[in-house]
Formats: sequence, C-alpha cells, structure tokens
Amino acid sequence: MRGPRLLLVLLLLTAVTLTALDVQAEPFGSVRRGADAVLGPAQRAVGQAARAVGDVVDGRSDDDEVRRLRDEIAALKADLVRGEAAQRRAAELDRLLALTDAGTYTVVPAQVTALGSSFGFELTVTIDAGSRDGIKEGQTVVNGDGLVGRTTRVGPFTSTVLLVTDPGFTVGARLTRAGTIGLATGDGERLVYQLVEGGRIEVGDALLTTGSTTFVPGVPIGRVVSVDPAGELVTTAQVEPFVRVGALDVVGVVTSPPRGTPRVPIPPKT
Repeated sequence: MRGPRLLLVLLLLTAVTLTALDVQAEPFGSVRRGADAVLGPAQRAVGQAARAVGDVVDGRSDDDEVRRLRDEIAALKADLVRGEAAQRRAAELDRLLALTDAGTYTVVPAQVTALGSSFGFELTVTIDAGSRDGIKEGQTVVNGDGLVGRTTRVGPFTSTVLLVTDPGFTVGARLTRAGTIGLATGDGERLVYQLVEGGRIEVGDALLTTGSTTFVPGVPIGRVVSVDPAGELVTTAQVEPFVRVGALDVVGVVTSPPRGTPRVPIPPKT
C-alpha cells in the first residue's frame, strides 16, 4: 500500500514544482507539457492503483465491522435467551410455590435434565436432585400445573420420575364436581379414568389425587375430554393431564405430605 501512495505523492510534488516555476514561460511550458504527456498516464495509473488499494482496505474494514456487529448481535441474542429462560423458570417456581402453599406440602425443587431413561421403555424424566436432597423412591412429583408423576429410582444426586402418562402409572382420583372416586391410569398420551359400579362423568370435569402411601392428596391431575358409553359396571373417560409432560423444566418432589386432605381444594388449571 505504501508504494503506490509514495509514487503518487512524488508525482504530485513534481507537478506542483513545475507549476510554481512560471508555467507561462515557453521553456518551462514545454517542459510542463512534456511532463504532462509523460506523467499523465502514470498519474492516472497510480491513482487507480491507490484507489484499488483503498477499496481493498476499506472493504477489509467493512468486513471487520460487520463481523464485530454480528458477534455483538449474537451476544445480545444469547443474553436475551438466557433472560427469557430465567424469567420462565421464575414464573414456574412461583406457580409451584403457589400450589405447594395451597396444599401445605414441603417440596424439594429440582430441574428436569433429561427426558427418558436408560432403563426399559418407561415414560420418564431425570431430575437433578437425589437422596442427598432428601428424596426417596415413591414420592409425589408436581409442578405449578399439577401432578407430574412419582419417583422410581433415586441416586445420590439424580432421580428418575415416572410420568403420569406412562401405562404403568396409576393413581387414585376424585372428581371435583361430584366427589366420586376412581382410578386414573396412563395410556402413553393421556390418562384413562374409570369409575367402578358406574357413576356420572362429564366432559370438563377435573380430577384431584385422593391420597395414598405414595401420592399426597389434593393435587390436580387433569380434565375429562371425552366419556365412553357407560357400561354396566364401569364408566370410562379420557383425561388430558394438566401437566405438559413434553415441556417439563422446574418440578418439586414432595418430601413431607400434609396431615390430611387440604381443607380448601387446590383450584385446577383452567
């Protein structure tokens, strides 16, 4: 880059010197005209080369600036994503605390770290809390929307949770409207609710856990979306769980159940 620019400067100085030496004098006028004839093409060539070099330099500068701006935008987007994730988890924790406060449960908060398990074909998730956090097998797992499942395998730092939709999952459930008690069993996608010796079930009815040695009472399970024709002995309904099992993040493991069923039922998700 220095070669073309230095040559251009020397040519310009020569032109200025020739002009300063009385350009109207014939001898110098001839010299000037000769210099113009000889140096003109060279000046134009040098100017073009200098402009080309300048374009390259400017282009590199623009590329660097574009890269810098892109890196800055990428960093800002990453900060935004992290901020949105933090806000979402804070909102989930707020809902979890609201549910546990209403049910007077003591829970250990945990985060879902993996979907599925290396053991068998069960519908499970792995959470980042284990026996060192006070978690045991067979405990109720909830989130701010309701029942998530129950713990099945517990290690020192992680635990496996069997989800409500797993075909091996069964929980006692009570209809909030009629108070009728039945059993809800996972079918891989939803839950199947059955009332022995018949009973009245309507679309839109909500279900809560009845309470057992595993499940604490009063946890929202799901809502009836369809009812099968009533049989002589069993009435069956399809139940959509309140919890979105494919989008779990923050959950709570109930380590200390309430003394009894909450006096004020926890309002199911609308």
